[in-house]
Amino acid sequence: MSTTTNRFRGRAGRRIAATIVAAAALGLGATACGPDSDAADPNGSSASSTASPSQQASSEPTGGSSSGDSGSQGQDGGGAANAGRSLTIVGTMEYLAPGKLIVKPEDGGTDQAFLVANATNIRGAAAICTAPDGSVAIGDDGYGTAKCTVDELEKAAKTNSVTVRVTMDRKSSGADTVEEKYHP
Repeated sequence: MSTTTNRFRGRAGRRIAATIVAAAALGLGATACGPDSDAADPNGSSASSTASPSQQASSEPTGGSSSGDSGSQGQDGGGAANAGRSLTIVGTMEYLAPGKLIVKPEDGGTDQAFLVANATNIRGAAAICTAPDGSVAIGDDGYGTAKCTVDELEKAAKTNSVTVRVTMDRKSSGADTVEEKYHP
């Protein structure tokens, strides 16, 4: 073998390795235009790479929150909010599989599957679960405040009649919060 052939193989090997590393980085979301970069968002503002995700989320525009609940982005009427990494949908919840549920938006949008885990903040009013004394537990915004379990959530989802507000991560579809909308 000649020296030229060995060099070509060396370069080709490095190129393949670089391609694999780049593909892995893209698969993990580590891009120059990711949420942690200094690149400008579509609205012309920029997020600092030293800001925490919660600081970045609070600086991004929401879909017009009219609910008065500072922890959510969304509208009381239903639908989804366009808020960067988070997605908030109000609609009827349905059971799909253990740990997997669907929300059918009130505004007639596309059904959205989401995942729940023990870390999901689940709040009920009456249908999912109630206050410890058995009473209805609702906040000023009309959504549940009683802490519920995943099992209680899945049981309520099987009825296909509970309206919820789900805040989830757009990429993973993991639910951060599921809140029951109270209706007597």
